[in-house]
Amino acid sequence: MRKILLTISLCLFSLTTFSQCTGTQTFTLSPSPVAGGYAPGTVVSVCYTMTGYTMTSSNWVEGFVITLGPGWTGLSATSTPANCGGAASGGDWIWMNSVTSSATGLTVGPGFFFDLTLDGNAGNDFGDMGNCTWSFCFNVTVVNSCTPQNLLITVTAGGDGNYGSWSSPACALTPFTIFNGSSTSGPLPSLGLISHN
Repeated sequence: MRKILLTISLCLFSLTTFSQCTGTQTFTLSPSPVAGGYAPGTVVSVCYTMTGYTMTSSNWVEGFVITLGPGWTGLSATSTPANCGGAASGGDWIWMNSVTSSATGLTVGPGFFFDLTLDGNAGNDFGDMGNCTWSFCFNVTVVNSCTPQNLLITVTAGGDGNYGSWSSPACALTPFTIFNGSSTSGPLPSLGLISHN
């Protein structure tokens, strides 16, 4: 009986639960997709907003990772989140192609990340300590292809326990799907004149 209780205790002790810390997430796409997709060459403006963040185990918002399907190219930031913590937290939101957490070793990106110490490395410090609304926009272009391509777009908000230097990764990393469609068939390539010899 003692062995069973010890085994159960060890199992319960080793379980770690991660909560969903993200607030309400919304987005806009411009132009809107037609019949669930976009034509090759279309430039799409994506704007994302998250209102609220549950600071479980003192996790502050550290970053927003953008993940794209293979049908997208030309990712470029057009507007950056504002520092929600105000003067009390200092720091600023920056665009980075990748960030490596000094606490977890996790490397993620591209996306927007909070650089508290303003040293150009968002992975070695704490996040934005505010609890308000973060918004940003970016552009992506549909690749030119004759066959339909996956146009998935997700944003994954993460705390400084995941992407930064905080010691507790208590907030679950849950991708928020903005779009999950495909490109429409592209134009056939021009072959020019064909000579029959």
